Amino acid sequence: MLLFCAIGVYSNYFMGLKQWMKPLTDGKEFLAYFILYTVHTLWGFIWYSVFFKEYAFWKKVNFWLLLLAGLGIFAFRVSFDEHYHWIANMASAENVWVYQSIFKHFFKQLYLMVPIFLLWLIADSNNQPFYGFSSKQHKAKLYWGLLLAMVPLVAYASTQADFLDFYPRASKISQAGVSTSMLLLFEFFYGLDFISIELFFRGFMIMAFTRFVGIHAVLPMACFYLSIHYGKPMGEAISSFFGGTILGVIAYHSKSIYGGIMVHMGIAWLMELGGFIGNYFRQ
Repeated sequence: MLLFCAIGVYSNYFMGLKQWMKPLTDGKEFLAYFILYTVHTLWGFIWYSVFFKEYAFWKKVNFWLLLLAGLGIFAFRVSFDEHYHWIANMASAENVWVYQSIFKHFFKQLYLMVPIFLLWLIADSNNQPFYGFSSKQHKAKLYWGLLLAMVPLVAYASTQADFLDFYPRASKISQAGVSTSMLLLFEFFYGLDFISIELFFRGFMIMAFTRFVGIHAVLPMACFYLSIHYGKPMGEAISSFFGGTILGVIAYHSKSIYGGIMVHMGIAWLMELGGFIGNYFRQ
């Protein structure tokens, strides 16, 4: 799995995979992302079969329906951008770009949460709570420890040029001279977006598939999770595989994504803060 992930990272950062995908539009963009996510995810399931000699789940229609639906939902989330036009129609001309930057996260959250909720209603509502929205075995101290462990890593990343070129995500609207309240609104919706990310990866991609492969749903999820980070700094992409695996294992045992949401939102806002501080000193 690590060898495959290394090849994926090399293909993206040294051969320009994401750069090749960037100009694609409409159906071609959706198809490209769908193939990218499918290859990464299936690789994990294939090696589970190879190592454990388990092949029965490949013959189950529900496995394929859930997997293809999930891959399609996330590819749609990444490639669909009609919300920019909807926002433009509701904003004044001078504020269009700012409002698009802020509220796009709201729409992207809906694109994941609504269809995943419908999948849960159809396939799993009788078997489990809504894909990890359960606090029965949630242990906050564990997640505070994980978040604290990330502070020195984020601090180090905040000294690196590629990180500071990407973070803070709010830098463009802050440079546009928006008010503090608008800047905070951007950070609020930016943080909320990670609720849907945790629901999808540590919720749906694990808890919907444990009935087929048990805890071995974690590595295919982590490989998929790596692939969505290819547009970000390379260090962040590499760490996403390991971080996704750790959060996935804990989510599997706790049957809860609350801690993952806490860690993910915390890290996101830490990186925003690190980006602001790092760029201040760089300037």
